[in-house]
Amino acid sequence: ATPYTMDSRDVTFRLTDATGTPDDTFWPRENAPAYPFEAAEALALLRQIKTNQRTSSAEVWHRKREDGRKVRVLIKASIVSLTEIDTVKQAFSAEVWLSAYYKEPLLKGKKDREEVDWADQWDPRIVLFNAVTVDKEEIKHNLIQDDIDDIPIVQITRRVQATFKEPMKLANFPFDYQKLTIKLRSRWPVDQVELRKNMGAKDTIRTDTFTASQEWKLYGHLLCEHDVTKKDLSTSDKQFPLYHITTHVQRKTGFYVWNVALLMFLIMSLSFTAFSVAPEKPEARLSVSLTLLLTSVAFKFMVSQNLPTISYLTMLDKYVLLCMIFQCLVAVQNALVSAVTNPRLFDRVSVAVLGGLAVFTHLVFGIVIWKKVRKANRILRRADKQYLRIGSSIERFFERTKCSITGFTDGEVCRVQGF
Repeated sequence: ATPYTMDSRDVTFRLTDATGTPDDTFWPRENAPAYPFEAAEALALLRQIKTNQRTSSAEVWHRKREDGRKVRVLIKASIVSLTEIDTVKQAFSAEVWLSAYYKEPLLKGKKDREEVDWADQWDPRIVLFNAVTVDKEEIKHNLIQDDIDDIPIVQITRRVQATFKEPMKLANFPFDYQKLTIKLRSRWPVDQVELRKNMGAKDTIRTDTFTASQEWKLYGHLLCEHDVTKKDLSTSDKQFPLYHITTHVQRKTGFYVWNVALLMFLIMSLSFTAFSVAPEKPEARLSVSLTLLLTSVAFKFMVSQNLPTISYLTMLDKYVLLCMIFQCLVAVQNALVSAVTNPRLFDRVSVAVLGGLAVFTHLVFGIVIWKKVRKANRILRRADKQYLRIGSSIERFFERTKCSITGFTDGEVCRVQGF
């Protein structure tokens, strides 16, 4: 009888004849002839064993650093384009260029990135923490020689096109501004990795590629800060490093002022036309008032389509409801006018009171809006100044040292801030 040996990933096997000479006609391949029953059964059994022992294809094991040291990873961010801001979904899309730097003593002696097997190297495991979808991602590695301490610097660059989730604060809508934040997180705990800003280069954002400029004003600052996850929000007892990359946009109010607020004001003002109908015909007055009220309800429904489902009122909601309440007061007056003894006098008093109330409430509403817009502009100007102050320090440091990667120690950070 001919002995059979077979080949798989875990067990090497092949078919040989009685003399021990390999017979390639028995190699398991797609176009090979059928095996005898015993050989085919053994091959199927080995393949089943291999399948049962295989872990999930998505499961990846990351080993800790051999030297056990804590690594500071420096981040440089650049938003190449901001393409969409969706208020209803509370999300925005952006193309981002990220560069992470860390010193790697284990690669000492390596001169070029081609000499390194990057698949076998330690990785900071930085993920886009608030990304909903990632449409495109390119990752490259580079090795930079440090002339100061002769320890190579690993550079990992990522160019990502993604959609990010961002809870929006809409209480002042449409006179609001929003923080758009890209959150990075390392999957190593804080006792192994920390994320910090690269103090040798400015973080940048391109405002010329912004495609939502008809609805939003994009500010040219990019503020970065480090943080850690909260223990009560973590699935484990460990904390993980976070890095926030934030820019600001301010909503342009023209569309909502002219197409919603102004029309609501005109509809509310038309409620006074009901007083042109004789007091003896309250049904005609109510017909006018209720028709205008239903028109306001339709406008309120249209406004709600441009907002997510939220449990509080926006500024525009408050204005629309204010106009509807005024219309309801007019409708109540129209219903009561026929029940008073002197309807003409009642009409004159009602017009004076309701007109004064409308003027007063609009004046108060305008002052509140002016204060909120002023406060928002002050916050945004402060963010601009903070970005310019950090950028000026970095530029002066680079002009003096020609160093574009620094911040691996707190002393290096303080040195840049002192310029």
